[in-house]
Amino acid sequence: MGVKSAESRTGEVALIKTIRALDGNSADTIGQRLEAVWNTLSKHRGGSFHAAEEMLLRWLLKNMSGSAAINDQVRRFPLSWNIMGAVFAWIPLFSLAKSLADRRFIAVLQQTLKDISTPQSKKGDSDVEMKDATSDGTAQNSRKRKRTTAAKFDLTSQQQVAGCLQTAEAVLEALRILLSRCDIKSTDGLPSNRMGAEHIKSLFSSSASDVMQILVPVLSICNLAAQSDELESSKEQSTWMSTFYTLWDLHLQGPEDASAVAVSLSGLGAHLLSRLTATPRHPSLTIDTTVQEQWARDLRRFLTRNMILPARAAFLNNRAQDVIQVATQMSSDFASTNYPVLFDLVTRAPRVLSEKATKKDYEEWIQAVFDGILAALKGADASKSQPAVEAVLEMAADQQLPLSAESLRSVCKAYGLQGDKLNWKLHLSIAKLNPDVFLVTREGQVLLDQALAHTFCTREKEADKFDKATEFLIHLVNGHARARDLQGFIKTWLTYLDKSEPSGFPWTSNQLANAVAKTVEQSLTVGQLVDILSWVDGQKTKQKGIKMVILAAIANGLSLEAYIDAANMRTLEIASKGKFDKKEKSVISTARWTVAEKAISRATVADAKSVWESVHSDLKSTLKRSETYSPEALAAFKCCAAAWVKLADDEEAASLTSLFVDKLDKNDDSKGTSKGDESSVSKSSYTTWILEGCPHLVSLLAKRQSAFPPTLISALTPSEKDESRTLDSVQALAQQILENQNIVGNEKVIGGLVDKTISLIETPKGPESLIVARGAIQLLLEVPMEVFTRQQRESTMKRLISQAKKVVDKPKHVDAQYWSLVLSLMTKLMSKPTFYEDMKFDDLETAGRCIRKIYKKSEEKGSTETILQEREDYRLLEALATSTIRQMCVAYPEEREKVYIANALTVLKSDSEEAYIAPRLVLLRAFISVAKENEKIKDEADSLNLLATVKPIITSKKWRGKKLLPLLLALEATDILEPKDVKKKFSSAVDTLLKASNWLLEHGYQAGWEVRTFIAKHFREELGAPLKIVTGAQPTADDSEEEGNDAEKPGSVAAAFEKLSVLEYVDVVVNSVDEDTKLGYLKELLLEESETSDASSRLLIVERLIQHISGTRPPVRDDPSQGHFDLAHAHTLLCSRLPHATDAPAQFIQIAKIVHLLLDKKANCMTQWNIDSTLSAVSAIASDASSTTMLTTTPKTYESLCHLVEIVIKRHRKRLDGHFHILIPALQSLLRRLITSASSTSTAPSLLSESTKERHAKLLSRLLTLITEPTVASVSSRSTTSITKDTEHPNYQHQPLDSEKDKAKRYAGQHMYLVLMAYVKLQLEFVVPLVVREQLETGMFSIVDITPAEGELRIMNDGMDPSGRVIFREMYKRWERFGKWSGV
Repeated sequence: MGVKSAESRTGEVALIKTIRALDGNSADTIGQRLEAVWNTLSKHRGGSFHAAEEMLLRWLLKNMSGSAAINDQVRRFPLSWNIMGAVFAWIPLFSLAKSLADRRFIAVLQQTLKDISTPQSKKGDSDVEMKDATSDGTAQNSRKRKRTTAAKFDLTSQQQVAGCLQTAEAVLEALRILLSRCDIKSTDGLPSNRMGAEHIKSLFSSSASDVMQILVPVLSICNLAAQSDELESSKEQSTWMSTFYTLWDLHLQGPEDASAVAVSLSGLGAHLLSRLTATPRHPSLTIDTTVQEQWARDLRRFLTRNMILPARAAFLNNRAQDVIQVATQMSSDFASTNYPVLFDLVTRAPRVLSEKATKKDYEEWIQAVFDGILAALKGADASKSQPAVEAVLEMAADQQLPLSAESLRSVCKAYGLQGDKLNWKLHLSIAKLNPDVFLVTREGQVLLDQALAHTFCTREKEADKFDKATEFLIHLVNGHARARDLQGFIKTWLTYLDKSEPSGFPWTSNQLANAVAKTVEQSLTVGQLVDILSWVDGQKTKQKGIKMVILAAIANGLSLEAYIDAANMRTLEIASKGKFDKKEKSVISTARWTVAEKAISRATVADAKSVWESVHSDLKSTLKRSETYSPEALAAFKCCAAAWVKLADDEEAASLTSLFVDKLDKNDDSKGTSKGDESSVSKSSYTTWILEGCPHLVSLLAKRQSAFPPTLISALTPSEKDESRTLDSVQALAQQILENQNIVGNEKVIGGLVDKTISLIETPKGPESLIVARGAIQLLLEVPMEVFTRQQRESTMKRLISQAKKVVDKPKHVDAQYWSLVLSLMTKLMSKPTFYEDMKFDDLETAGRCIRKIYKKSEEKGSTETILQEREDYRLLEALATSTIRQMCVAYPEEREKVYIANALTVLKSDSEEAYIAPRLVLLRAFISVAKENEKIKDEADSLNLLATVKPIITSKKWRGKKLLPLLLALEATDILEPKDVKKKFSSAVDTLLKASNWLLEHGYQAGWEVRTFIAKHFREELGAPLKIVTGAQPTADDSEEEGNDAEKPGSVAAAFEKLSVLEYVDVVVNSVDEDTKLGYLKELLLEESETSDASSRLLIVERLIQHISGTRPPVRDDPSQGHFDLAHAHTLLCSRLPHATDAPAQFIQIAKIVHLLLDKKANCMTQWNIDSTLSAVSAIASDASSTTMLTTTPKTYESLCHLVEIVIKRHRKRLDGHFHILIPALQSLLRRLITSASSTSTAPSLLSESTKERHAKLLSRLLTLITEPTVASVSSRSTTSITKDTEHPNYQHQPLDSEKDKAKRYAGQHMYLVLMAYVKLQLEFVVPLVVREQLETGMFSIVDITPAEGELRIMNDGMDPSGRVIFREMYKRWERFGKWSGV
């Protein structure tokens, strides 16, 4: 302490000397003297006295005051403000307030901000930024922010942009430090500090007009920093806007605040916000993205709260529009950017619907703002007004705002035309908002005619205009449909179709026809449909066949029986009046055959036959002359296919369809796919329609061709070259086919599909052949097993074995994922008796060698394939070998089986190369395990000395790197050996295995658990404390001397596999021990935790161990220090750990899960102390500030807390009697945590998604309803014995009408109102999201339902302030309105 005090005194003396040296004679050296002060301050961190700092502050403020050049220079020098910020942090607040007031700090601050907000431009630069000019985004994007240079004590450089921004950064940082020191609670610190903080706040407590002298320059500086590249970004910039907001909050609030903001800040603020939010353009900013987002949130919140909401309140109360009119006037210089921002602020401001403010009032408010913007734009330059109106209408359209048709019509009239061109962007927004603008009045009809005159454009020449015109027409369709006047659009449609040849205009587009088809049955009655068809029939057109387009759209829209009966044949009748012409346009021909197809598919057999006879010759001509991959050919093919499906015995329809399908297989579809528009047709267009739209056609084609159509097989074959046939899309299509009973139920069809797919399985010779083979194998894996015939199974196995023999020699183009699929398919096929040609045991050996070869290749390439993936493949190999060997080990073997078994014995007795010992171990284990089941070959199996094979591996003391996998397989193979033989032969290897296990576990490898499991099975006495294990969370670098230690990489261990290994080990350890030993293990794990152990594995062991403990013994009530330990003590220890696990969410969830397990499954071992400690832990964690991060970033942690309270209520309800004083704080803490986490502010947006908020609120509401509406089982847990004893008591009286459930509800009603009061108060503190309110409403209503009106409700009312009573009154009205709670 003495040394520190001496150092402090030395620093104070040095600081005093440096400060006294400031009063020099020469003004030119002030900069150097200030640098000396800064250097001294950087070494001095404050002492017990602050006279030197106060002296320094007063000197600075004195030399900053005044109008002399030297005063201006000191004010502008960033180091002056850096020094001031440092002393702000050290001087006591009371003394600081006095110094600031004496030296007129506010005046100095105002003058400084005023000076630096208007920098002088460099020579040759423009002094004034061009108003409302659109910046060149490319040029701005190419700019780089300059590296900040050290500030000089030079007035000229300080007046430049870079100098002003450096000063601004120092000023605003000093202000932030000052204001943050004043942000103290009424209960914090010394009274003098609180008084000083209030004095400092009072310095900023001026009127709105006065505070603008600070706020306007600050906002100007922010705007300057956003567009200037003179200053390097820093994290301090993110606090500028929050400092701005805090300064405003400190001013004297008055009724004219909104007007002051509108006058002084609306224009500049909206302009800055437009830059920050890229509304409506996307300028390039030079500030960091995080700073940009923070500024945007703070500025939006400021303008909304202090201008928009007061202006809206004035309008709703008095219809006053003064504030918004001032805001629009002040924003007129930057109309194209500011007006969209103002409108966005107005439309996105939070709404509170009540009895005083209805939805209609809000609509009138938005309309008034819109009209105000339009009025301000009258007479403005088109370069400003046009973009502003377009952006505002686009926002309105996106939000579907109810703007009046009159105002929209006036906008369309004023801005709809740009010279000779139509403003499609504006028309689209208006049509999306309200199509009635163009449909109702005569003026609207004029505007519609004006727009429709510009719809004659083609996709080839004017793609953008074509898309916008089509979208506009679709909006008109929807408008007519909503008005129940689709007939009107159809008449307009025919009129404009007839004005020009149908050659790719929007009027003939598929999108428009589909839009009409969707609305036919929704907006037309059957009678209206018949009338409009008659009208179409009676019209004479100049363009031949143009009616087909409308008829095809109507035909596509028919699905209900009444509409089909009325219009199906009628559409064909009208279409038939237009004679077929070989030279007719593609659009007409496509529509013609669409009408015919729909008519045939929906008609009766007799009508369909009549239609087919009338159209088949023309259809044949179309199929013959048209390009294969054209829209008309596709439509004609669909018509022909529909006829064949409907008329199964019609030879001509069958012949035409079958020949065309063959034609598809021969012709290339490159011409069809090259168009890239809606009319493009490819081979996949045909195959997809056949497989999805007309699956019965597949059966007919297979029956006629006696095979599955090759064309359809190509659709199910993935390809790298064809984007329409990716592996995922092919799998999705195959899944649809296999779910279709018309295909799966037809043996010939599905058999043909399987045969064709089998033919695609070839040895991969490159990426393309690999993806084809993989697609074929995946399809066969999806096919149900009963579909395969024995011949197909044998054919497939023969191909796969042949492929394995090639892969084992050259595994160049095969990867591990592909070979896993091959093994899976083999295993599936061999699950039924399958005897393929030349079947030998050597085939299994080859398949196993392929596994090692492929993974060896992966290791050579530095692949991240892991030991777990290879082990999974060996498990597949073992399943395959087991199925194959089992079907050969029959009771009465024939020559084939005898030869196979002999070959198996020969192979397994032969020596194996060291590189392939792993597959040999798998095959040995499979053969011996099957052979032991068969008496005839049991002796032959005994001749296989598995013990001799595994012994060198287990006793070799080599277990790292590539030796690990053989060791694990060898240990697994010992399961089929006699335990006594294992114990005898491998006792010498226990020390090595134990060392291997410990090393693996310490370095985070799950294989250590498997080694340890083997030791626990056979040498349990060697383990000592078997569950007291040192484990590591993650693998570290291997220190093995062996090369190629790629068996497992850090992070490659599968969590699920590791969990199974741990659980298996615990099962082996505790299966044969008594209850006391298990409790001893548990005590060791909980009381003697090692700091080097992996907590996840340890907790997993604890959980499994608790599951093994029966829990039949009652809890020990003695002192646990006396040696007694039970599950109640374990629960106490786990509960005490919960608050300390908040830094590790995964461990927290695990501990909570174990506590839940104890409370639920071991309920009879729990005491009252356990129930109380659980609720106390929940309350402490939910209310602790240190757990905030965990509960908001990991939603499952909050759910875990709710589940703990839930299980207490469900399983231990009787123990809550008399303990509600512990339950209520837990519920209140959970409620507060829910609302604080779900609520958003400008500075702290909620991290929870909407679905998470809803789920959490539902969980909490469920807790409330469980208490207020308990189940009978939860409140009737008294034992029969206790009831019998009660009835034997002489004073016992039966009370049949007073149920336990009613008692519990009455008791809860005396306490639960406190939760309701907490909810009301939280609504005053936070903005509760709607989704949370809706879910909590159920639980809160259930509390009101059980709370006595004359008792607790009156207490509640007295305990709330007027604001709380208002909220509760609204809640009570909703409860009365929607009825009382009716139970769980």
